[in-house]
Amino acid sequence: PGVTRGKQWVSLDKGIDLLDMPGVLWPKFEDRSVGEKLAFTGAVKDDILDTETLAGRLLEVLREKGYLPLVCTRYKLNEADLTDKNGIEMLEAVGRKRGMLISGGEVDIERAAIMLLDEFRSGKIGRITLDLPQDEENNENA
Repeated sequence: PGVTRGKQWVSLDKGIDLLDMPGVLWPKFEDRSVGEKLAFTGAVKDDILDTETLAGRLLEVLREKGYLPLVCTRYKLNEADLTDKNGIEMLEAVGRKRGMLISGGEVDIERAAIMLLDEFRSGKIGRITLDLPQDEENNENA
């Protein structure tokens, strides 16, 4: 976000060109989930959000959408141990597994949150989609 300053053509393949243009975001979203998804992907700047809460919420959404196995594989966690935890508790488990500890054996939640968001955005957790296309019936009624 904020990188593209003007029109930019990128050649992808023979006969396929992509036009990259600066984006515009609405100042307020009617649906909270839209704003969350944009924040998860980095389209909303992290410095205006609570990173720990955002990362915890991302873990909850990934669990809700069936991506918990990818999270567990990436961070070598047991799926059953995360099923009943809230987002911050899951983030603590990730941080602990990665050895992100501070004095007293507590997890450095901020560091774990930054790492988790970075790995999600770079695709290291796996191929994940936050939105699925509407089914045919919903498309016709839209």
